[in-house]
Amino acid sequence: MLPPFAALLLALGGEETSRRRLIESAATSFVAIFPSTPSNANDLYLAQPMGVKSGKSNESVKPVKPSAPLEFLLPAARVGIYIYQTLSLAEDLNRLIRDGKDKGVTVGLLDNMLLTQPSFLQEADPTVKRSDEYHLPPVVGEVAVAAQKRKERRQQNIDAGFVPELFEVGQLVGERMEWNNLAKKEKVMEGSSQIRLALNIYTTNLNFDSNKYVYSGTKEEKSRLIREEKLPTARDVIRSDLDSRDLWRNALQTAMEDVRAEYIYQKRVGFEDVDELVGLLKDAQMSIDKWFSFIPDDDIKEALDAVRKEQKAKVT
Repeated sequence: MLPPFAALLLALGGEETSRRRLIESAATSFVAIFPSTPSNANDLYLAQPMGVKSGKSNESVKPVKPSAPLEFLLPAARVGIYIYQTLSLAEDLNRLIRDGKDKGVTVGLLDNMLLTQPSFLQEADPTVKRSDEYHLPPVVGEVAVAAQKRKERRQQNIDAGFVPELFEVGQLVGERMEWNNLAKKEKVMEGSSQIRLALNIYTTNLNFDSNKYVYSGTKEEKSRLIREEKLPTARDVIRSDLDSRDLWRNALQTAMEDVRAEYIYQKRVGFEDVDELVGLLKDAQMSIDKWFSFIPDDDIKEALDAVRKEQKAKVT
C-alpha cells in the first residue's frame, strides 16, 4: 500500500500540466506577487473531504472540493504569479550568462523580486480565521465532538469499546490545548512570512462538509477497514487534508528562503552559475502547484483573472 503522500502525488499527476499552464499563462501577462495525526493515517489517502455545495440549480451532482470565496484566494494567486515570474527571470538570466550577453536588466528585475520583501496582501484583503473546531466552551465542545464521533462509528458499525469512549473527552481536551499552542506559534510565523500568511488566509477559511467525505477505495478495502475499525471519520479526513496543504506550504516557504540565500550568494560572486537558483525555483514552483491542486480549477482561473485586472489597473 502506498503511503498517503506518495499516493497523493500520483493522483495529482494527470491534472498538473493543465494547472501549470493556467498559472503560466497568467504570469506572462503580468507586470512585476495541526494536531497529532490519527492512528489510521495510512488509510487516509483513500478518502477526500467534501466541500459545501452552494445549492445552485446548475451545480454538478458530483462531490465538490472544499473551497473558500474568491477574496480569500487572491493573496495566494499573487504568490503563484510571483513564483512563476521569478522562475522565468532566473531562466532568462541563465541563458544570458551562457550566451555571454548583458544581464544587467534581468539582474535588476530579479533584485526587485528577491532582495525586497514582496507584498501579496492589499488593504481590502481578508485575513486568517483561526478558531478551534469546537466552537463551544472548553469541555462542552469536547463532549459534543465525542458524541458526534460516536454517532459516526455507530453509522459505520464500529464498536470502539467502553473504555476508549470513556477517555475520549479527555483526549479531545488535550488536543484542543495542543491546537491552541500551535495556533499561537503559527501566528508568529505568519508575521515573518507573507507567503505563509497569504496561503493561510485561504486554508483557514475553507468550507468543509463536516459529515461526509468521498471514499475512493474498493468495496473490499472499505470492508477491511470497517472490520479492523480503522475507517476514518470525516474529522480525520479533514485534518489529513489540511495537514497535506500545510506540508506543501512549508515546502514552498523553505524553497523560497533557499532561493533568496542562493541569489544573494550568486550576486556576491558575480553570477558564476545560476543552475542551483533555477533548480530551487522549480522546487518552489512544484510546491505551489501541489498546493493549488487541492483547489477547484475554476476558482484558480477566476482568482488569476482577478489579479490580472488588479495589475493592469496599476499600470494604467
